[in-house]
Amino acid sequence: MYDAIIIGAGPAGSVAALELAAAGSRVALIDRRRRIGDKLCTGIIGAECAARFPVPPALIRHRASAAVMHAPGGAEYVVRKPSAQALIVDRVSYIASVAGRAADGGAHLRLGKRVDGVEKTARGVSVLAQDGAGKSERIDGRVLLVASGFGHALPEMAGIKSARAPEHLVGCQVEVRTDDLRRAEVFAGERIAPTAFGWLAPISPSSALLGVVARRGAARGLERLSRELVSSGRVSSALGEAGRWGIPIRPIPKTYADRALALGDAAGFVKPTTGGGIYYAMISGELAAQAALKAMDEGDLSARSLSRYQRAWKREFGDELRVGYYARLLFEALSDRQLDLLMETFLSPEVQDSVVGAPDFSFDRHSRTILRAVGDKRIGKLIRGFGASAAPILARLLRSAAGGF
Repeated sequence: MYDAIIIGAGPAGSVAALELAAAGSRVALIDRRRRIGDKLCTGIIGAECAARFPVPPALIRHRASAAVMHAPGGAEYVVRKPSAQALIVDRVSYIASVAGRAADGGAHLRLGKRVDGVEKTARGVSVLAQDGAGKSERIDGRVLLVASGFGHALPEMAGIKSARAPEHLVGCQVEVRTDDLRRAEVFAGERIAPTAFGWLAPISPSSALLGVVARRGAARGLERLSRELVSSGRVSSALGEAGRWGIPIRPIPKTYADRALALGDAAGFVKPTTGGGIYYAMISGELAAQAALKAMDEGDLSARSLSRYQRAWKREFGDELRVGYYARLLFEALSDRQLDLLMETFLSPEVQDSVVGAPDFSFDRHSRTILRAVGDKRIGKLIRGFGASAAPILARLLRSAAGGF
């Protein structure tokens, strides 16, 4: 019997396996893929994430200290910091390197196995896994960590029930050929798709990742943005087929149950502002491992004992998820004209100096920047002047700083 069974060898599951194996636990890390980390993702992480979970230098594709923001009406703004705030990494190899370290520490990698069922008893938990040839296997353990990604039924199978339908975005992305793109670029406006933004992120001197994220119409938005950039000569051609994936934007209400925890995308741990989930997934892997180790040491794997995990992640990044969610709602409520006005004010040199230029600005944690921005008299007055579409959401955003959805 294993001490811990982890379903999903992505960022959350791999970090959890590494932590548990390092503590001497017997760990099974299961993934339906044979290639670890092979999931659609832009691979952008912040400097804080890179410091906490170091990236091998060979896996860094681009260091970003500046970005170009494109407003709906065509205005362009450059946001700069003296040092790199974000890295674009080879996501597949980065996560595989973490899983490899977990395996070196004793974790058992069980790849190419799809989990179809979960059974719990007073003595332990079992998962029913099937390989590509249809051969079934029962794997037993003391505690289950579900890091299976967004849109899977496994948390519910483990008894972690969500009280609401998952609120999510859809991301669509394709690799494109470019000519020495030096800065990441961000595009906003309904010309792409409603509630959408797009990006062009360099990964080599001759290629970049072009993507769009939206509640609806992401694929059509990607087609429109691609045509626009090809027409302007900034993108020459696609280097493959576009892929799409779901992105949760709210955490599930309860991330624990008897003998079970939910991590990463399976728990809804994604930045609602950008859709980035690598960092919070990895933190949740650390925190889940710590909670599981404590509970196993105490001999109590009940929901009450494991609830310490939820308290821990709320302390660590709960504010980020909450404030970011209402900031996203505010963004989605604005018309193109209102977004033009907001970007003109927010990205002016004066406001950039006080908000983006603040010493505690972080690509990984947006809540301070968001609250500082909406607390600026010029921005607050502007948003309140937008009326019924935005003012109530601004009030909820400001209240969200006090806690609770």
